Amino acid sequence: MIVLRPGRYQSNLKIRRIQEASLAQFFEVCSVNEIEEGRGHAVEIDGLRVALFLDQGNVHALLGRCPHANGAMGHGWVEDGEAVCPLHRWRFKLSSGRCTTMPGQNLHRFRCEVREGRVWVEV
Repeated sequence: MIVLRPGRYQSNLKIRRIQEASLAQFFEVCSVNEIEEGRGHAVEIDGLRVALFLDQGNVHALLGRCPHANGAMGHGWVEDGEAVCPLHRWRFKLSSGRCTTMPGQNLHRFRCEVREGRVWVEV
């Protein structure tokens, strides 16, 4: 993140606006009933692809593209608490986004909540 300091050409107001714009916020993305247990569900939040997974009644949100070959994680599935990429079967822990196939090639995990049957993801 770029941090601007007040100076000759910048005002405190401009700095405050930049900081406010960088804060994460929750977006309502779908009904929890739209996510099939054990299967991926693709959504797009303001141009960002996110994959939702329902595993044992818990909703998880991971970045929607696999770092290996850009596979659509929303078309993947769940095995043993891990999201599986449909292209080459790379695996990612739902609890953390950590890749168990190739260490260091993790997916970002987003906070998500279910409110009154609707899924909300923090981006």
